[in-house]
Amino acid sequence: MTSLAPPPTRTDGRSLFIGGSWLTADAVYERFNPADLAQLTGTYALATPDHVRTAYDAAAAAFPGWAATPAPERANVLRRAADLLEARVDEATRRLTADMGKALRDARGEVLRSCAILRYFSGELLQPSGETYPSADPSTTLLTIEEPLGVVCAITPWNFPSAIPVWKLAPAIGFGNTVVWKPAEAASGSAVLLTEVLAAAGLPDGVLNLVTGKGSALSGALTGDPRLAALTFTGSGGVGTRLRQAVADRNVKVQLELGGKNPAVVLADADLEDAAVQIVRGAMLSTGQRCTATSRVYVERSAAPRLRELLRARVAELVVGDPFDEATDVGPLASAEQRDTVASYLKLARDEQVEVVVGGSVPDDGSCFVSPTVLAGVRPDSRLVCEEIFGPVLVLEEVDDFDAALAAANDTEFGLSSGLFTRDLGKAMAFVRRTQSGLVHVNRETAGVEPHVPFGGVKGSSSMAREQGKAARQFFTTTKTVYLRTT
Repeated sequence: MTSLAPPPTRTDGRSLFIGGSWLTADAVYERFNPADLAQLTGTYALATPDHVRTAYDAAAAAFPGWAATPAPERANVLRRAADLLEARVDEATRRLTADMGKALRDARGEVLRSCAILRYFSGELLQPSGETYPSADPSTTLLTIEEPLGVVCAITPWNFPSAIPVWKLAPAIGFGNTVVWKPAEAASGSAVLLTEVLAAAGLPDGVLNLVTGKGSALSGALTGDPRLAALTFTGSGGVGTRLRQAVADRNVKVQLELGGKNPAVVLADADLEDAAVQIVRGAMLSTGQRCTATSRVYVERSAAPRLRELLRARVAELVVGDPFDEATDVGPLASAEQRDTVASYLKLARDEQVEVVVGGSVPDDGSCFVSPTVLAGVRPDSRLVCEEIFGPVLVLEEVDDFDAALAAANDTEFGLSSGLFTRDLGKAMAFVRRTQSGLVHVNRETAGVEPHVPFGGVKGSSSMAREQGKAARQFFTTTKTVYLRTT
C-alpha cells in the first residue's frame, strides 16, 4: 500500500517540552504508519522519571504567575491556539492519520472539533465566576471565589490524539492550572503538534510540559510527585484503577474516563433504515476505536430480519482502505497489537460458532486492517458481549420486548453511552430514566459528543467526575468561601 506521508514536524526525537524548551532523551522510540508498517512516521523521546520530575519543577514554578494572570488573557491564549490549529488543519489531520490510522475525513473532523473546544473554553473563562450569599450578620458579605488547583497531570489515550487532550488541557490551563502531560505513545506526533500550537499561542514557559514515552516506566513519577494536585486520565479500566490507587492516600483530585460496551436498543416501531445508518456509524467509524462506540444491538424480534439485512448491507458498503484516501470510511487499527487483540475476539467468535452476518476476516498480510464485522447468535455471557473489543465488531441480538432489551442493555459492568431507536415518546423517556449510562442518545448513534455539555459514564466507565462544559470548571477549580465584614 502506498500512503502519502504527513508533512514533517518535530518527529526527530526532540519531543520533550519542559519549561518552554524542546529536549531529547538518551533513548528514543519509533512510530510506524498503521496503514503501512514499513513506513516510519516519527521518532520520539523516551522520557525518564527524572524528566518527569523536571517537568513538575517547571510546572510548579510557573503556577503562581499563571494563576495570577487575568482570565481574559488566558482566554486569549486559547483563542489564538484555536486559530493557529485551524491554520494548520491539513498538517494536523495528516499527522493524526499517521499516528493511529484514522480515516482522513474523521481525522479532519477531530482536528476541527479540537478548534471548537478551544474556542468554547476561551468563552467559558469569561462567564460569571463565584457566587454571593445572604449572611445572618448585616455587617458581613458572603461570597465564593474560584481558584485553580495547582499542577495537573493529564494522561491521554491514542484513539483521539487531538480532541481528548484538548478537552483536558484547555480547561486545565484556561482556569489557571499548570500541566504535566503524558500522551499515549501512538499519539506522540499529534501531541507534539498540539504543544507547538499552544506554545506559539503565548503560553508562558512551564505552563504546559510534555513528556513522551512509556506509561509503565513513568507512572510512578507521574502519580508520586508531592506537588500533584489533580489527575485526569482517559484509557483502560485496569490502568485507571491503578492510577487511582496510586494517589488514594493523598488529597489528589481524580478524574477517570474508562471503557464502554455501549448498547443500542431498536424497537419495532423505529425507522429501521435510519437506525441502521446510525448504528453502523457508531460502531464502525474510527475503526470502532471509540469508548462510546456502539458494540451491542438489541432488536425486537419482529424487526430483527429487516434490521439485520440493513446492517449487513450498510457494513458491506463501507470503504476499507488507505486512511490517506478521502474516499476511505474505515482505516486500519492503530497498531499491530490492537489488530491482534481484535483478531483474538474474531477467533473466539469462530470457536464459539457464532454467526457472522458480515465481515469477520483479518488479512494475513501483516497489516493492521480488520473487516468491519457484525455477529449474531452470541451467548449473553460470552466475552464478545461482556468485554470492550475496541474494534469494528458489533453483536446483534433479538429480544422479546422493550423490558427485555433494557435488561440486557444494562447487564454490563460498563455504563458510558446507550441509545434507543423508537417513535414512542413514552418508551423514549422510560429508557432515559432507566438506562444505566452517563450518556443517552435517542434516535442517534451512541458516539459523538458536544463540548459544552457534561461527558462521562457510570459504573465501571467513570470516576463520576464529569468532563467538558461547566463540569470542567468544577473539576479544575476549587471554591474559596469569603466572610467579608465591612463594619
